[in-house]
Amino acid sequence: MEVKAVESILARSWQLLSKNWIIIVPGLVAGLVGGIVTGLLTPQMGPYSIGPLAFGWLVRLVLALILLALSIASIAYTTGMAGAAWQRGTTTLADGTLAFERESGHVLGVMIAMWLAGLVATVLSFVTFGLAFLAYIFFFIYALPSAVVGDHGGVAAMSESYRIALHRAVPTAITVIALGLVIAVVGVVAGLLGAVPLIGPIIGAVIFQAIVAYVTLVVVGEYLALRENASQPPAVG
Repeated sequence: MEVKAVESILARSWQLLSKNWIIIVPGLVAGLVGGIVTGLLTPQMGPYSIGPLAFGWLVRLVLALILLALSIASIAYTTGMAGAAWQRGTTTLADGTLAFERESGHVLGVMIAMWLAGLVATVLSFVTFGLAFLAYIFFFIYALPSAVVGDHGGVAAMSESYRIALHRAVPTAITVIALGLVIAVVGVVAGLLGAVPLIGPIIGAVIFQAIVAYVTLVVVGEYLALRENASQPPAVG
């Protein structure tokens, strides 16, 4: 039963993406703008004398803040649009704008909290043979949907994700494994296409954002399906 439920969400997520390709637009725009800004600012980071070096670090800080803002916008837009698609069957950029205006602070909080937790998990992975990082992915997979769709702050979103994953371990594990396989296979295809001159990088970028949109739809769908039953024991049979 758990497997069929996850299969249903995987299939439904593909249907929603097929009808709402606009979900990939925010990621594409963020990637394009980030690439342009990086290309413009990177040459300013080179000098090594004391004065220019200070200026170079200032440029790095500005670039990091711009890329952070683009990441927050991309996550808020994509996750908000995924939530609207699950609720109505369709979505527009207006749904992403609303999510960004309302939940950008929550997204930043989750990003900081998850970065710190990820740092700890990475360190522990050296003595746990990677199990700590796998646990990190497993328990916090629903953190971003919790922040954007569930309207929870950073630590609260991670706590809700932990509770859902703990109480609904089987569907969560199946989802993590299924998405890992999808990302691996499609990532290889995107990488090969990205090597094609001229149009290759464009095609690769579109496929990459399609993967991001699909994964977001799946995780948001699982979050919406499982959060209501997180306090109940898993079904038997």
